Amino acid sequence: MAADYEESAIPSQGSWSPWHCSAHPPGSITDPSQLPRESKDWIPATVPGTVAGDLAAIDRWTFESPAEIDKDDWWFRSTLQVPIEAMSRMACLIFEGLATLAEVWLNGELLLTSDNMFRSHRVDVSSRLRGDNELVLGFRSVTENLKQKRPRPRWKTNLVNNQQLRWLRGTLQGRIPGWSPPAPAIGPWRGIRLEIQPVSLHSVHLKSRLDNGCGIVTFDASVVSAGSIESASLRVGTHVVPLRLLRKLEGNSLHGELRIDQPNLWWPHTHGQPDLYECEVVVESGGRKDCFPCAPIGFRQLEIETTDGFRVRANGQSIYCRGACWTVCDILTLSGTEEQLRHDLTLARDAGANMLRVGGTMVYESDTFYRLCDELGILVWQDFMFANMDYPVDDVAFRKNVVAEATEQLTRLAAHPCVAVYCGNSEIEQQAAMLGMPREMWTNSWFTQDLPELVRHLHPGTGYVPSTPTGGVLPFQPNTGLTHYYGVGAYLRPVTDVRRSDVKFTPECLGFSNVPEAVTIDAIMQVSNAVTHDPRWKRRVPRDSGAGWDFEDVRDHYLREVYLVDPVQLRSWDSPKYLQLSRLVTGEMMQQTFSEWRSGHGSNRGGLVWFYKDLWPAAGWGILDSTGTPKAAYYALKRIWKSRQLVLTDEGLNGLQLHLVNEGGDACDGFLEVQLLKGPDVVIARQEIPVQIEGRASRTLSADEILGGFYDVSYAYRFGRPHHDVVVATWFDADRNVVSEAFHFIRRGIPALERNVVLETSAAPAASGDYRITLRADRFLQSVQVSASGFLPDDNYFHLAPNRTKSVTFRPRQPASRFKAMVEALNMDASHIVTVRPTTT
Repeated sequence: MAADYEESAIPSQGSWSPWHCSAHPPGSITDPSQLPRESKDWIPATVPGTVAGDLAAIDRWTFESPAEIDKDDWWFRSTLQVPIEAMSRMACLIFEGLATLAEVWLNGELLLTSDNMFRSHRVDVSSRLRGDNELVLGFRSVTENLKQKRPRPRWKTNLVNNQQLRWLRGTLQGRIPGWSPPAPAIGPWRGIRLEIQPVSLHSVHLKSRLDNGCGIVTFDASVVSAGSIESASLRVGTHVVPLRLLRKLEGNSLHGELRIDQPNLWWPHTHGQPDLYECEVVVESGGRKDCFPCAPIGFRQLEIETTDGFRVRANGQSIYCRGACWTVCDILTLSGTEEQLRHDLTLARDAGANMLRVGGTMVYESDTFYRLCDELGILVWQDFMFANMDYPVDDVAFRKNVVAEATEQLTRLAAHPCVAVYCGNSEIEQQAAMLGMPREMWTNSWFTQDLPELVRHLHPGTGYVPSTPTGGVLPFQPNTGLTHYYGVGAYLRPVTDVRRSDVKFTPECLGFSNVPEAVTIDAIMQVSNAVTHDPRWKRRVPRDSGAGWDFEDVRDHYLREVYLVDPVQLRSWDSPKYLQLSRLVTGEMMQQTFSEWRSGHGSNRGGLVWFYKDLWPAAGWGILDSTGTPKAAYYALKRIWKSRQLVLTDEGLNGLQLHLVNEGGDACDGFLEVQLLKGPDVVIARQEIPVQIEGRASRTLSADEILGGFYDVSYAYRFGRPHHDVVVATWFDADRNVVSEAFHFIRRGIPALERNVVLETSAAPAASGDYRITLRADRFLQSVQVSASGFLPDDNYFHLAPNRTKSVTFRPRQPASRFKAMVEALNMDASHIVTVRPTTT
């Protein structure tokens, strides 16, 4: 069943009692009459939600001591009161997601069984409802189900402990021992509602496309009405067309097509405005008018080029795709409220991310997620929920199940202009190839024939790839096709490997154990003065199953390379300094990598960082922690993901090159300045030139060209000691506002502490409860950290050039009666930390 218009637009009807759930040995309950009636045997349950979330709410499940949820059958129950006058109307129970081996009973009658958490169900209960009704859901033991004898896979994966999971259509979250919290999805994880209406639409299929400048919207839906339908229409913006009613034995349906000449286009936010048109369907029947809101419509022309790597074009323009792999908002519910989703997605948009990947180990996201991505101008790379395993797609029942799953999801997502690329699976080709399997075993007809045909038919105008990584002699080689790039990262390669590997497009890359802020560390350790060799810390550091190292070891490798310190010795002697440098180093490596990719030298067309948000409080892969608080790596990426971007690259004996990128449609007039600093405050050289970068254009210049002489800016010739320590490159607009900045350090290592720093600060309230602080120092400050309890800064961990004013805006996460900010820097003596208070208004 495809989504009924907007899932959040239709409230549940009838009066529901609170839900409760209870655990029972596998198979001990065969029907609801055998369930205990005493309240002591039941615990409160939240629907939508999961067993793990319900147990956590009463302290019977924690990350440190998780209950073994999969071993039992779990039963949920609620009562539903329906007014007598409503019992004669059409009534349907809608189940939007049941995880995973589910039974649904109404008043002792089995309504349905389901073995796929990614499918929804609509059941006509018009003749089954009473005044007082009992709805019971049973979820059978996954552990018991996995004991069944089934054909063996052709090859095995280390991702999960039980290969039989390939037969179950459920998320792998909670069942991946290397990096997923132990919270398997069991229960009614998506909404349940009773719909009693004289007119109902379902299986809505709404599509939009561009044809020679004309926007075309097609609408198809099944319609059920208690009376005769007199008319129906589709409205998009101010445009309205009538819909045709087709009457068939199997049911009635509505169809129509609407055209808009030269519509406003939907763009990724980095390249333009994501314009949308409000959309609704109106049905007149029995003298009444029913309005059904649909997802807002966007028009965009999308093309995927694969002749030389992989490139996304939107509305004829090449899009440099950057962003991250999306993770579920809350591991215990597998979803998020609109407020949570808007918070996380707005942070992504503000960071310059224009693509998020919903990966094959996660879940298909809610309608709210895709609607917000439409609104914010964020492209979505959408995996089908297959990853790493040899799925039994030749089994008739399994194939039928996944065809229905894919059909439902494609029909639902076709309304959203944000959805750009579909991917058959994550890492199946790589897994088989790395295990030495012959090429013909790397994939199958489901991923290479059936799925792409479904995509072409149900969601035209999007791209499809069978798997990632894919392409080339081996699917994981980085210089052809799509690759998961961990050269910088897990494979401990230097930044020079980025250009050598010639990555074309990487929809998964740069996995680091990113250290969160202190408040999150306290939540992990539950004590102050945390030490990172503590088991509570280490068990949450991500690792590849079976590997003898984890991603903290990876981070330590680069900490040693960048700051020239022994990480083991540093964390033993000075844990706060170790955590400070650890926060910084992963962002530094990501920034250097994207600098290469965004420069004029490579053929890279996109990179998506592995994990946008942590699944639990941890030094995880996420650039946000599990509470939605940005880490240092987030801010480093924000400074390299701008639409108007200045990038520095070290070209060895050719010096430093400055690359200016302007992705927007308007030209940018301004100035480009290069200055060389000796120590924190001595300017060896400073020159600027006027620059104009046309819209959708880029330009590369050399630092020597701007400075007008030889200064050995990259210290490649090494004639004695270096004459400068830092290169500061700044792109100003015509009004002398900083467009983008980049820094190059001549020497690695921890900078010396500066004493007696003159740091001028001021603060003032801004709009919507925000506060803005300004900073100006008499010398260069490295990795400036600003913090204020209860607020999020729009920039952090930045470098501050001497005698240059920097403004930072703080947004409240909750109402605050006062604002107190603190400023620190890697090279500023701790005694010079400044507390900033706002002026009174």
